[in-house]
Amino acid sequence: MLTDDEVLAGLQGVMKTAKDGSFRGAMRSAGKGFRTLQKQVKSLEEELGFLIFHRTRDGLFPTQEGRLIIAKTKAIETIIEDIRRLGKSLGSGDEGEVSVAVTEGLGTFWISPRIHSFTEQHNNISIRLNPSMALADMRRFDIDLALQVVEPILPDIKRVRVGTLHLMLAAAPSYIEQYGEPKTVQDLSDHKFVFHTNPQSSDRFLIEDMIGHKLAQSQYIIMRNSSAHYATIEHGLGIGFIPTYGFGIGVKLKPLQIPVRFTVEIWLCFHSDSRSIPRVAKALDWFVAAFDPRLFPWFRREFVHPKDFDEITNTNGAADILKSVNLRR
Repeated sequence: MLTDDEVLAGLQGVMKTAKDGSFRGAMRSAGKGFRTLQKQVKSLEEELGFLIFHRTRDGLFPTQEGRLIIAKTKAIETIIEDIRRLGKSLGSGDEGEVSVAVTEGLGTFWISPRIHSFTEQHNNISIRLNPSMALADMRRFDIDLALQVVEPILPDIKRVRVGTLHLMLAAAPSYIEQYGEPKTVQDLSDHKFVFHTNPQSSDRFLIEDMIGHKLAQSQYIIMRNSSAHYATIEHGLGIGFIPTYGFGIGVKLKPLQIPVRFTVEIWLCFHSDSRSIPRVAKALDWFVAAFDPRLFPWFRREFVHPKDFDEITNTNGAADILKSVNLRR
């Protein structure tokens, strides 16, 4: 008969194997030897009296009984993660680290330059920022908050819409000087573009739908990184969609007057118990305030043209706040 520790080790092996589809794949991700992992799973199967996996040339596939075991093991993993989060809340309270996943553009251009305002208020809390266009897996206990442009569907993850991103076409002065400025949608057919394609959004098809035909491959460059996307447009290699908050912080581009734009919502996602962890609750409040539409008109639900930004921010007192994130300072 296996001990409790041996059963747990076997269940861990089952979950790793189920995720990777083979003992060798699980071995690489788990850092365990092939024979050790194989033995743990086989010992558990012998203990239970049935196979958990079908062994085939194409990999390992759960049996009907195995699917039940995997479902129960996932429930155990959830409980373990809840206990870890409870340990974080009880053990460190008002001090420690808050892990934040954020889209690469917002993380690089809007959040990172302003983090100091949070740490100045809460010098016993540090922010670990992970800018990435990959969707954050909020089921993991090591992510406290996530800012993303896709609404989460997990029932146990709470979310609040903190703002709207308005994206409009823009170009560098050098591009306009060389190729001219398009004045109509039809003019776009003759121009070059820098598109941003990532797991959360894509903008190329919007342009092709607007002009009514596919662009030649020589007419566009595709970037998967927000920083590279902006830099490529800034260097005059093509027209691209820029979120309007960029003009609020001083990007060196000219917004085009063609009324071609689209919007995406900004969602702040968090665990249901986040308010019970003091440091996470403080970070949560700060991130909501970072997109306050009363201060920052580019995050309002309705579109505000960049030409009106200076007047609004000078009136509402946000101009001083923006000095810390102005790209032209």
